[in-house]
Amino acid sequence: MFSENVDWSVHNPVISWLMDSVEPSMTYLVSRDLLRPRPSASNLERLRALVSTRGWAARILARQREKTWWATKMTCYWPKFRSTIWQLQVLADFGLERKDERIANAVELFLDLHVARDGGYHPYSRLEPRHYGPRGHLCTTGNMVRSLIRFGYLRDERVQTAIDWLVDHQLPDGGWDCFWRRHGTLDAWEAMSAFAEIPSRRRTPKIREAIRRGAEFFLRRRLLHEGPPAREWRKLHYPWHYFYDVLVGLDFMVRLGYGNDPRIHEALSLLTSKRRSDGKWVLEGIHGTRRTNKRFTPLAPLRIETPSRPSKMITFLAMRILKGVQRAQ
Repeated sequence: MFSENVDWSVHNPVISWLMDSVEPSMTYLVSRDLLRPRPSASNLERLRALVSTRGWAARILARQREKTWWATKMTCYWPKFRSTIWQLQVLADFGLERKDERIANAVELFLDLHVARDGGYHPYSRLEPRHYGPRGHLCTTGNMVRSLIRFGYLRDERVQTAIDWLVDHQLPDGGWDCFWRRHGTLDAWEAMSAFAEIPSRRRTPKIREAIRRGAEFFLRRRLLHEGPPAREWRKLHYPWHYFYDVLVGLDFMVRLGYGNDPRIHEALSLLTSKRRSDGKWVLEGIHGTRRTNKRFTPLAPLRIETPSRPSKMITFLAMRILKGVQRAQ
């Protein structure tokens, strides 16, 4: 099932659909990660330069204020999912980088407001003096380390310190938790996705050991099994924010080199079962469409594509996973 031959050229109709001129971010991502033969470095840079000119990235950047922030400049976290970190995470997925002034400004605002005293990243604002800055939070730290590395900040001391924070906060069972409990959970996946962005040659022995232990944590659960069945884990969403699903788990596990481990086969079978007869995948949900607590106003979703319709982002991510599995075999 997972060793199928795929035409990774522009002659593949799904590749051609992904790379149409409507969405330059998808053209860049597919050229970088899927297309064979792979374009030259200069051609990839030319394609990357077009990402912010139109389409998804351009619409997000059009909402930016003062070339720096979204929603409010007092915090990058609230309101969900309209403020700065949520936009940055998606723009990092699209391939933007720190050479863009708008990205650099927003990153510096985030680092100024949200670096905790212990080296992690926290979600609070200066309007919350009781909470401001004491310790990092896993979801914020993992998501933003992943995004900052994609933007080109791997060598930044503030990112290196946050990577150390992720290693140091791994639990004895190999997992992580977002609420300071003693046992890991599949929902706390962000550290593994951050480690997947670190080039293998830059992974220290401590990072490699954290990856090994984290991988065993997820593999023991087959990426899907922990407590009562979680319906949302079996659906395909984008953007991910801090939510887990089968696509999230497969993405970082395959990129970390576990594409040939038989314990991911159940998750892979679920993913491939969702592929339509035309080779595309559907966006099955968008996070943030309902309130989570009566104290809060309804969350505004960050919508990139339309649910229940063929999705370029979901299809790209699914195909990248399958390509990684094929390469690992």
